[in-house]
Amino acid sequence: MVRGMSIISTRQEIQLATEFVCPPIPSRSADWSAVDDNTYDCSYEGEDESGSVWKQSEHGIGETELDAINDLIDQLEEA
Repeated sequence: MVRGMSIISTRQEIQLATEFVCPPIPSRSADWSAVDDNTYDCSYEGEDESGSVWKQSEHGIGETELDAINDLIDQLEEA
């Protein structure tokens, strides 16, 4: 499901994308994921002393779609 949305406090427009992930774990707390398609990036940046380094933008997770969206919005407001 993809919807356009604005974060009122910053007037930042985001392209909201949500997905029902349902990972194979007993907990349902991460069934949904939400990202801003305009800025989401998950990429490999190389290696450091501890191993691989991945860069990942804010992404929300939650038990429901609304929980994941709220988690994403909270992260975007903090950033």
